[in-house]
Amino acid sequence: MRRVGCILGWFFMLAALAVALWEILGRDPDKGFQFRPAGELWNRIDANSLGLVQVVIERYIWPPLWDPVLFSLLLLPAIVVPAVPGLVLLVLCHTRPKRRRRKSQFR
Repeated sequence: MRRVGCILGWFFMLAALAVALWEILGRDPDKGFQFRPAGELWNRIDANSLGLVQVVIERYIWPPLWDPVLFSLLLLPAIVVPAVPGLVLLVLCHTRPKRRRRKSQFR
């Protein structure tokens, strides 16, 4: 299970790196550097799926899940959304080397 968490953590960190590249390469020189929200990234990738997810969540799953929870996530900077779960998973899956007990010389 730890290995799956570690793989997912690295996947999220790779996604965060891709978002960082998107932020750097897609910036507007007139406006300067600014973090764009995650909803904008999702909208640029596939606008129809964003609307479909909203409808499915509000109609079939639980309406309060969309407005306060997921809508707030979509307003966060796009790099934060994959980076935070990636870091959390990597920290939780970090294995420390086991300490070997030193054998006592006086037995």
